[in-house]
Amino acid sequence: MATPTPAMPGAAPKPMASDERVVELVDSRRQDSLKYNQGVFAKLQNYYDTYRGVWQGRTAQFRNNLSIPFTFAMIQSDVARKVQTCFGQWPIVNFEGYSPDDVARAKRNEVLVSAQMKDAESVTKAADFFLQGAIGGTAICRYGWRNLTGKTRIRRLEQVAPGVSVPVVHEYMAEMYNGPIWNVVDRLDFWQQPGKLRISDMAWVIHRYWADLDDLLEDANSPMPYFDSAAVKRLAQGNPSSASAAEYSERRVQFRNEIDQRARENERFAKPVEIWEMHGLVPAEFATNGIRHRCIAIGNRSVVLKNREGPMGNRQLPFLAYSMMPDPYSFDGIGKAEVAYGPQRTADRLANQKLDALDLLIDPMYVASSGANLNTQNLYSRAGRIMLVDGSAGDDNIRALSPDMRGLQAAYAEVGQLYEFMQLGTGDNEILMGGAGGSRETARGFLGRQENALNRLAMETTLAAEGFIEPLANAFRKMDQLWLPLPMQVKILGTLANTNPITGLPYGQEPVTVDYDDLAPDYRARATAASQMAGKASRQQNLVALLQMMSANPALLQVVNWANFARQAFDLFDFKNVNELLVTQVPAVNQLASQSGQSPEQVAGTLSQPMEQLTPEVLSPFMGGQNQAPLQNATFQ
Repeated sequence: MATPTPAMPGAAPKPMASDERVVELVDSRRQDSLKYNQGVFAKLQNYYDTYRGVWQGRTAQFRNNLSIPFTFAMIQSDVARKVQTCFGQWPIVNFEGYSPDDVARAKRNEVLVSAQMKDAESVTKAADFFLQGAIGGTAICRYGWRNLTGKTRIRRLEQVAPGVSVPVVHEYMAEMYNGPIWNVVDRLDFWQQPGKLRISDMAWVIHRYWADLDDLLEDANSPMPYFDSAAVKRLAQGNPSSASAAEYSERRVQFRNEIDQRARENERFAKPVEIWEMHGLVPAEFATNGIRHRCIAIGNRSVVLKNREGPMGNRQLPFLAYSMMPDPYSFDGIGKAEVAYGPQRTADRLANQKLDALDLLIDPMYVASSGANLNTQNLYSRAGRIMLVDGSAGDDNIRALSPDMRGLQAAYAEVGQLYEFMQLGTGDNEILMGGAGGSRETARGFLGRQENALNRLAMETTLAAEGFIEPLANAFRKMDQLWLPLPMQVKILGTLANTNPITGLPYGQEPVTVDYDDLAPDYRARATAASQMAGKASRQQNLVALLQMMSANPALLQVVNWANFARQAFDLFDFKNVNELLVTQVPAVNQLASQSGQSPEQVAGTLSQPMEQLTPEVLSPFMGGQNQAPLQNATFQ
C-alpha cells in the first residue's frame, strides 16, 4: 500500500519487539473491542432478518408465516435516493480554486478524482455502503491504493512476406490497474477502539478479513508485495486453516450468505487465512523506527505478516464511517431497520393472525355426528359442492363452524397504524416512495408535501456528503499526491469531453494532462449531493422560473455562460446526447475573434461572455420575456 518511510532523523533504532508480543498487543485490543461491541453485534442479525423479510414466528404447516415488506420498501427507497443524489451526476465532486488563476487547475483535479471514483466502481459499492448503514446503523469503508500488473495478450498483424500479413499473439506485462480504490467493510469485521465516537478520534482500529494462501504466496513473489515475503512463507509452513471457528456465534448463517471464512473452509481445496490488520498508534516500545503510527497484520492469529509505518500521513486511518441517524453517545448510529424492528414484527404477527382467520372462513372446521356415515376425506370446501349424508341433513348430523369475523377488521386498521409509526420513525413515507396523494390534490400541493418530507432526509444526505463523499475524494487526492504516476493523462468522459465548461471553447487535440503542479495546491472537495436532494420535477420548474427571471434582466443575460447553462439544462431534462445538440466550435467566439484580430483563446480570456451576439433582445423572445424586441436585425451563426 505504501513504500516504507525511513527512520526519523536523529532517532536511534529501537530493538524490535518479538512477534509474540506484537500478536499479544493486537489480540488484546481485539478482545477489548469485541466485548465492547457484543451487544451491538448480537442485534445486527435480527435487523438483517427484518430487512430480508425473515419472520421467525410459528412454523406449523397450517399457520401463515408472512412478513410484510414495509422495512424492505423503506430501506430500498432510501438507498436508491442517496445513491442517485450522491453519485448520479457528473462530476461527483467539485474542486474550487482560491483565485481565478486556479480554476483550470481545480477543474483538472475535479475530473481526475471523479474519474477515479468511477473506475473504483463507486456506484455499485455505494449501494452496499448505504444499505449497510440503513440496516446496521453505521456504514464503514476502507480506502487504499491498488497496483495490479500481470501478463496479458494482444493480437497484431505481422508482415511475414511482402504483401502478406498474419495475426500474431504477443504476450507482455501490462498494468491492469493503478489507482485509488475503496471497499465496504462489514460491521462485524470492524473492531474499533472502545469509547470513541468517530474514527478520527480513535487511536487504533482493526479490520478482519480473509485471503487464500496461494494468493498470498503469489503476492509475496511480486516486485512490491503487500505482506512480508518471509512471513508469508512461514505461514505456509504451518497450519493454513484458521482456528477461529468457535468465535463466530455472533454470525448466524441462516437466511444470510455464509461468511467468507466458512465458505472458504467448505471448499475442498481452499486454504483460508484469517488476517487481523490493525492501523493506529502503538506503545513506544513497539515503534522500531521511532514512528508509533503503524500498520500491523496478523495471519491466523500467530504470524506477523506486516509491521510497518502507517500508509497515510498525519496519523490518518484509512477508514470512513457514516451514520444516517447518529447517536451522540455511541459509534454505532441508529439504523432504519432498528427503528422499524418492533412495529414490523407486530405488524407481521397481526397480518399472519388475520390470514389464519381468513383461512378458517374460507376452509372452515366441521363438527360431524359419528353416525352420519361420512367420508371425512371429502370434507373440503368448494363453491357449489354438494355433500350427501345418510339420514337427516340438519344440524344434528353435520354443520359448518363459521368463525366470528367481526374483530377481523381491527387488524387492518392496526397494521396501517403500525405502518404510520414506521414512517414517523424512519422519515420515509409514501410521498418519497412514489405513493399518490389524495384524489383532489394538486401538483403544487404534492410538491409542497414532498419538500416538507425532504427536510429531514436532506440532513441525512448532507451527512453523507460531508462525512463520506468529501473525505473519500480528499483521500483519493491525497493518495494521488503520494503514488500517482505523473504526468497523468485524464480521460474526460460525458458531456465535457468536447467543450471546456470554463472557457466555452473546444478542447485541443492533445488530452488534458495532470502534472505535479496540479496536485501541489491544497484543494478541498465539495460534493454535489446536497444540490440534488430536490426532485427532478421540482428542479425543472425552478429552471423555467429562473429563465423567466433572467429574461427581464439584460445585464444578467450578458454575464452567463450560455453554453454551460444549456448543457446543464439538457441534462436536467434527460437529453443524453448533449454534444449532438450543441455546436462544438462556438462560432460566435470565432467570428468575434476574427473581427478584433485576436485568437479565440484571447477573446475567451478577456470577455466574461464569449457569445456576444446572443444579446438580450435576441434571447428575450425565447425565454418568455415581456419586452420582446424585433428579430429582423438579429444574426445567428
